[in-house]
Amino acid sequence: MSISRVFRVGAVALLVSATSLAVKAESLSEALAYAYSNNPQIASAFLSVRSARQSIRSAEGSLLPTIGASGSYQASWTDTPQIPGQNFNDSVSLGLSYNQTLFDNGASQLGIEVAKANYEAATHAASNTEQNVLLNVVMAYYNVISNRRIVGIRQENLSFVRAQLQAARDRLELGEGTRLDVAQAESALAQASANYQAAVNNLRTSEATYERYVGRAPSNLSGGMGVSHLLPSSMDAALAVATSEHPGLLASQAQIRSAQLEAEQTRAGFGPNVSVQGQAGVSGFTSGSAASSASVTLSLTIPIYTPTRDPSIQLANIGRMQSELDAFVTRDQIVEAVRQAWAGMQTAGAQIESATAAVAASRLAVQAVVDQSEVGQATTLDVLDAQSGLLTAEETLVSAQAQRNIATFSLVSAMGKLTAADLGLAVQPRNAEGTPVAESQAPEDSWAGLR
Repeated sequence: MSISRVFRVGAVALLVSATSLAVKAESLSEALAYAYSNNPQIASAFLSVRSARQSIRSAEGSLLPTIGASGSYQASWTDTPQIPGQNFNDSVSLGLSYNQTLFDNGASQLGIEVAKANYEAATHAASNTEQNVLLNVVMAYYNVISNRRIVGIRQENLSFVRAQLQAARDRLELGEGTRLDVAQAESALAQASANYQAAVNNLRTSEATYERYVGRAPSNLSGGMGVSHLLPSSMDAALAVATSEHPGLLASQAQIRSAQLEAEQTRAGFGPNVSVQGQAGVSGFTSGSAASSASVTLSLTIPIYTPTRDPSIQLANIGRMQSELDAFVTRDQIVEAVRQAWAGMQTAGAQIESATAAVAASRLAVQAVVDQSEVGQATTLDVLDAQSGLLTAEETLVSAQAQRNIATFSLVSAMGKLTAADLGLAVQPRNAEGTPVAESQAPEDSWAGLR
């Protein structure tokens, strides 16, 4: 079987496969949109933002009064043997209580500011999680595509080597070949079979990763999506955007503010405190002589010696310094990611150009060696070596194409622009807490604290 026939058979098989799956094609934008709507990591990040928002409401409650109501009923019986009859007494009392902190050295207000900073950090952290998940989807998407192509290439190579083995055996039977040619072809077939199985295993692994991040198994993946409008003109421009707008860095800055405010809150917590307590009640309904009472107490407390003061303040200061160091680490990671993605794009582009030329040259070389082999001017080993070179060039081209696409999206992610909004995904708009925008416009329940 000539190499041209093998190529024609492989091309027809790929065409039939593509035609049969065209109806179920899934684009990258569709995969990203599905992951954004269904990935549990993104949903969990949105819940963290909601939790942080409730923490603000909880902190605001420290400045508001606490009002309560109470009621009691008491009954007693007295039965003395020396005194005939039974003595029965009961009483009912109702009361209201009021407690409010009037001054706590600013600790409560600082607590509110801490909660607001944590909410901002959680918002940016959720955006960062969204970007990380979407980047993982992109990587899984292109890995599945490249691994499927490599499986096809190695399957085609396996058919080619089988044809060469059969040709070597035929020549041996006709007395035109040698047992060495057959042995070399058998060895090449074993290696081609092992390589094909390895490619199949890699494909299964990448498909499992795809299903993990997207939420469903990959169908016929139909290619990429354009993000040229998000790409910078230079690496310096990319660094400028990344170091000012990346949500991971913004989250770190919010965490620094939170730690600074927590340190101030801790110090304020060891200051004077003024509070007011009020009580009002009525009792004696059952006795016929109801009595009412009321009291107001204004309290001032000034701490003189608190053993936990110094350790608490030191711990708060350590937390502040640690958050600042963590921000430096985050910034360095973002800068590294930008530089790596930019270099990856340049490297992959050069590899694609080189591999494209290598594939064209290797195909011509294989065809020439096969033609020489058919007239006895080249050995089976020469044919197999030429085919091996073509296989390497084709796989290099496929891998370089996938790496260029991944590097492109990695650069967008490193700049903080790999979000559903920036990509224009066909998803329902959500606010920072993951709630659909239409639902998030509903007014808050102002009476919720009274129920």
